Amino acid sequence: MYQLHIEGTTSRRRGTLIALLLVMAGGYVLLSDLMGGTLFAAQVGDSYTLQTWNWLQGRMYIENGESYTWLELAIYQDVYYVSFPPVPSVLLIPWVILFGMDVPSNLICGLYGLISAALAYEIMLTRGREERTAAFWALFTVWGSNMLWMTTDGSVWFQAQALNMMFCLAGVLAAFRGRRAWATAFLALAVGCRPMSAVFLPVFFFLFVREDRQEYGLRQAVLRQWRCLIGPVIVAAGLMAYNYARFGNPLEFGHNYLPEFVRAEHGQFHISYLWPNLKQILFGPISITGGRLSFSLYNGFMFYIANPLYLVMFVYAAESLFHPDRRGGGLLLAGIGTELLLLCMHRTMGGWQFGARYTCDMLPFALMYLALRDRPRARTWELTVGGLAVAFNAYGVIYMYLYG
Repeated sequence: MYQLHIEGTTSRRRGTLIALLLVMAGGYVLLSDLMGGTLFAAQVGDSYTLQTWNWLQGRMYIENGESYTWLELAIYQDVYYVSFPPVPSVLLIPWVILFGMDVPSNLICGLYGLISAALAYEIMLTRGREERTAAFWALFTVWGSNMLWMTTDGSVWFQAQALNMMFCLAGVLAAFRGRRAWATAFLALAVGCRPMSAVFLPVFFFLFVREDRQEYGLRQAVLRQWRCLIGPVIVAAGLMAYNYARFGNPLEFGHNYLPEFVRAEHGQFHISYLWPNLKQILFGPISITGGRLSFSLYNGFMFYIANPLYLVMFVYAAESLFHPDRRGGGLLLAGIGTELLLLCMHRTMGGWQFGARYTCDMLPFALMYLALRDRPRARTWELTVGGLAVAFNAYGVIYMYLYG
């Protein structure tokens, strides 16, 4: 997909990546120390480990589910189930075999963060950024966002989002390297973590058709994408079979059977939630009161302050009005906007949190949008915004531990 040109020598690329990952690993250790040495701890909010453990005992349901009152478990015909898509639990199988219920979930989320940074780094190298610039964008994407907080905590919600970012970045990298079938397969796995990522499967399909159309014509360009269906069909079949086996509905992951949504007048998703949630993440303020920052810890605040990569994306989009982008950037922006609106139709925007964590789901595609530009080095203002973003989200990690 698009022209492939990798910047720098192999040794320089590898050395910069190792340095990036060492800095991040050291940062996770220091943050863990500040939070009481939690890096290797099992996480009580990790219902994925609980699900995997029950799988290995031959059960799809959660034994004694009524005792896990702090977890979001679906209740269907008086039986308890994990209410989230199951792909993260699949990846935990070897961990549960080794550690039982004492899986170091916080460490695993940190590893997902490191892998995501490595993927973002490779994406930017593939698009012609020099090594230090690629490392900057990788750090900005993972640590200059609410993902920094989420990759220090192995709770079920954060595992799903961290793994979603990892798979989406893998899909973007595969697309840029011309491995289209792998790109859509990775996106399908992301759907098994965060279902709204399905928005980008047709976006990628249209991007691929758009790229081939001039050479092959529209009909042939569409037919050429048949390999891109293999991964999504296999993953969808597995997810739908699991849903049907538990709930008798191939499209039901279980969230609709959470007591919270059973009791809600309009259920889990409804158009009436759209404007209140959109208003919260667009205008939810951050102010200074009595010399301290003041912001909402429920349903978040301005998403572009919590995740400033979007601010850079907005600037690039404004610039494209004067220098039209003919490489599919508009499709990516449409996908990001569509997923944002769908997320805002959910009853909550993530509940208790620092920032606007649901909007991290689209960051891989914001990075993809930036990567389409031919700009080998980051500009001074971009470096400034990225540095402030990392500092602000590091503050958020510590704040949530101390006061959240």
